[in-house]
Amino acid sequence: MTVVVTGLGAVTCFGAGVDALWDGLLRADRLPVPAPDACGLPEPPPLYAADPDPSAPGFPAAHGEGAGRTGALLLSAVAEAVAEAGLTDEDLLDAGLTVGTSLGDIDLAEGPAAPGRPPATHRVTAVVAGRFGIGGPGHTLSTACSAGTYAVGWAAELIETGQADVVIACGGDAFSRVAVGTLHRFGLLDPVCCRPFDTGRAGMVTGEGAAAAVLESAASARRRGVSAQAVLAGQGWSCDAHHPMAPEPSGEQLGRSVAGALATTSGPPGAVVLHRAGVALNDSVESTAVSGAVTAAGGDAAEVAGYAPKAVMGHTAGAAGVFGCVIAARILRHGLVPPNAHVESVDPACPMTVPLGGPVPLSRPSVLVSGTGFGGNNAVLAWEATG
Repeated sequence: MTVVVTGLGAVTCFGAGVDALWDGLLRADRLPVPAPDACGLPEPPPLYAADPDPSAPGFPAAHGEGAGRTGALLLSAVAEAVAEAGLTDEDLLDAGLTVGTSLGDIDLAEGPAAPGRPPATHRVTAVVAGRFGIGGPGHTLSTACSAGTYAVGWAAELIETGQADVVIACGGDAFSRVAVGTLHRFGLLDPVCCRPFDTGRAGMVTGEGAAAAVLESAASARRRGVSAQAVLAGQGWSCDAHHPMAPEPSGEQLGRSVAGALATTSGPPGAVVLHRAGVALNDSVESTAVSGAVTAAGGDAAEVAGYAPKAVMGHTAGAAGVFGCVIAARILRHGLVPPNAHVESVDPACPMTVPLGGPVPLSRPSVLVSGTGFGGNNAVLAWEATG
């Protein structure tokens, strides 16, 4: 069964909306820097809306009872995706929902007004389902940084197995004292900025945001009279079973995920939206695994454009994989791969082409999205153009 994307949504550091995201990626000039105090984050910024109207449908403040910051971000992204896909209340009643998140509404537990209130990652799924009247199967996936990629993959599984014709796949996470403090303690934060392709990279920089994609069967899209933006051509899942935080050095299992995703595609990808976050070992393992699988499938890694959006967005945790899919759809739509930012000396160990200075043409109408997470949880999705 063919699974397609018919709606996209995003709330990012660039503003509300997928257009704002794409424009920010093309500019490639934002500089995500570490929080000034790793154990005491400043007050959260506005939810990326200029002169917001609290009465507007889908506006974060109108989310209803029980949501925190992550839930609010998700509601805004899902509202955009649902509107673009033209889903009615009747459509949503039978639709499914998959949510990728690392910490959910963690601010409800971290805030001084809620001592002892434990965070619950599934709460954000309930909030989104309740706000939009989504009555089909609902799943929360929390595989750390690969949660969003798994959420999209699981949405496709629900469609392919006949459990739903339409599934909203989304991912979101907000800034967290717990997350920043933990990453700081383990030495995983770059003290300068996020620079995934630079030889001087020294770790990640945290970010926040939410992204959403409406997936449905091609038959459902035709029946509803809506256009597909991209086709999910393949996917692969695996687990390193190696270490709670570090990837397995050979990248064998991640390579198996890439091979699984490529097994049903029409050919090698023209670009890869990499998970690459600025952690030297993780970045190298990912590049090696992806390039090796592309070569094994008959492609030339040097002809594949590698792109790392975290250089300008920061690491958005559970949202990262869904952002990767939104970006892949836009790359396919425009036929361009955005430039990588903050690169003074390109990592010589990366076998792929690293676009710099400006966008480059997409060499083939196919894009891989790679997602990895703590615990060695890997998920890779292959997207192709619709025609």
